[in-house]
Amino acid sequence: MRGLSALAAIALLFAAPAHANPADEGAEQARVIEAVQAFMAGFNAKDTEAMATHSIDCATVTVIEEQDGEDRLRTQPLEVLIAGISAADADIEEPIWDMTVMQQGPVATVVANFDFLIDGMRSHCGTNVFNLVRVDGEWKIAGIAYSHIEEGCLGAPEE
Repeated sequence: MRGLSALAAIALLFAAPAHANPADEGAEQARVIEAVQAFMAGFNAKDTEAMATHSIDCATVTVIEEQDGEDRLRTQPLEVLIAGISAADADIEEPIWDMTVMQQGPVATVVANFDFLIDGMRSHCGTNVFNLVRVDGEWKIAGIAYSHIEEGCLGAPEE
């Protein structure tokens, strides 16, 4: 019986989850942020290929906007947003800041504040939530949800 108990204890030791090295976690989270920044660089450059490279097929975008006291929700494929951004006549930019990363294994979420600028003028602001998955060792956008707020925007902090 003692042999079985010892064997079971050893098996449990090997089955217990290993605690990741904090340095490794920090490096992985940095890679997550790099993926979001690369996607947003493509967004700001209206670069269809760059945005598509940093996202998975079938990714979605969800926007929630308060209008007339009601929350209005719209969802569309990310490829539709990418096509619209790429075709925009105006100069657009969406700076993001205050990024917070949550990551465990092959799934991560990045939350960031943003301003959406058209020809240098703020159209709206809000919070972006990027959901990412690690595919073949690379972090890719699997979905984006964001709020659309037109009043009370504070803007990016001074650098």
